[in-house]
Amino acid sequence: MADRADISVAGAPVIETNLGPVRGVALGGPAAAFRGIPFAAPPVGPLRWREAQPAKPWTGVLDATAFGPVCPQQPSPGEPLPQDEDCLTLNIVTPDVGATGLPVLFSIHGGAYFIGSGRYIADKDLSPIVRRGVVLVSANYRLGRFGFFAHPALSAEAGRGTGNFWLSDQISALEWVRRNIAAFGGDPANVTILGCSAGGSSVNTLVTVDKVRHLFTRAASHSGGGLFNAARSLKRAEEQGVAFARRAGIDDDDPDVLDKLRALTVEQIIAADPGAPDYGAIIDSHWIEKPVGVAFAEGERSAVPMIIGSTSNEASIFGMMGFDAATLKARFDIDLDELRPVYEAEGALSEAELLRRVQTDFLFTAASLGIGSFAARTAPTWSYHFDYVPAAQRATKPGASHCADMPYTFLDDARRTPEDQAVADRQQAYWYNFIAGGDPNGDGLPAWPQAAPGAVATMMNGDTVEIVPALHRDRMAYWYERWMRETGVTVRP
Repeated sequence: MADRADISVAGAPVIETNLGPVRGVALGGPAAAFRGIPFAAPPVGPLRWREAQPAKPWTGVLDATAFGPVCPQQPSPGEPLPQDEDCLTLNIVTPDVGATGLPVLFSIHGGAYFIGSGRYIADKDLSPIVRRGVVLVSANYRLGRFGFFAHPALSAEAGRGTGNFWLSDQISALEWVRRNIAAFGGDPANVTILGCSAGGSSVNTLVTVDKVRHLFTRAASHSGGGLFNAARSLKRAEEQGVAFARRAGIDDDDPDVLDKLRALTVEQIIAADPGAPDYGAIIDSHWIEKPVGVAFAEGERSAVPMIIGSTSNEASIFGMMGFDAATLKARFDIDLDELRPVYEAEGALSEAELLRRVQTDFLFTAASLGIGSFAARTAPTWSYHFDYVPAAQRATKPGASHCADMPYTFLDDARRTPEDQAVADRQQAYWYNFIAGGDPNGDGLPAWPQAAPGAVATMMNGDTVEIVPALHRDRMAYWYERWMRETGVTVRP
């Protein structure tokens, strides 16, 4: 573990890590931020499509005042951020560089596994959760084809199934935290992993990886799925990898296939993956033994307290990704006409509203409730469903968008109304209590009961808090039956 350091340069805090000292940015008082710290070797050249390797020590003091580049991805709207394949860095915001034993939040960014970066939350300096006394850590991890790529030649090179490079990056960052976070005021034995969307899916996966259970003490999965489309077999992933190589102009039987793949430019790799993103965990029998939902159902997960939930209009993300009714049918064999009787039990729905509800339930609501029920068998678990929409948006928004709960939980916003801020205050209090002590309940908060196997009580968080047993019971029954048919797991959530 790294030693504490009381040295500074021109007022900037300097902390000693196991790889060398880093200079951060003072944020006022004892608070500080450290950005762009390498936690693994650059995954470039011969290390492309290999699991994260140890970073090398540096000489002198590393300038950790600016964020590192984001991992290669499709450009996003607005001001483009610098990108580079050498992107495995993490960021830390601490409320007190002189503190000891503060709880640690390890935030995993979302973005459907093909966009995003560890700058999320960490670029807001003293977010509310940090001000309450939490050390925040956020890391980059390889995205898209750089992070999710199986190929028969890669399996032969590794001598086993491979392809989950994104996961090896996250694990490497957690190992860095274990070794070093005490030097930044954090407690390495009190680490909460948390993420939304792909970040939530990452949390679910990490919880089921036996080799890393010592690296965190609790987990929060926001809109993370986990039942459907949560993993793919190694065979399927290798077939997809071969198809990618063909699109990049590399023949299946080329004896130099790996050299040629590693010689591709970043632009060539991104260009060879057109269309909607299709990346996810690979059952490689090294990190991942079985689909995450099956692992939870069979009790093969870390017995850590969990918060698991979703929002009321998760369908908002499907429009961004081009997932319409035809795509649902082609990719997932979901027939809206078959589902109409289930969803119209309380009245007729328009085509658009039926699609919205099915999209929301399919990947997210069913998973958050089902995984929550499974998780409750082995450790304290709390279920939530975020349904708050600001008053000014209620005429145009049918519910809380995908990951809409995250800003209320972790960010400030001067535009909030008193009603909005009341929701944020409540969210922040629940989540701080959980991060600090493993139970979201506390003084002045509506009681939030634990989920129970087969009887999940869900906190509906809207204008007020309401505890709802068996949320959307009949709709969920349809999805649970389908999941059991697909997996062969007969244990009912």
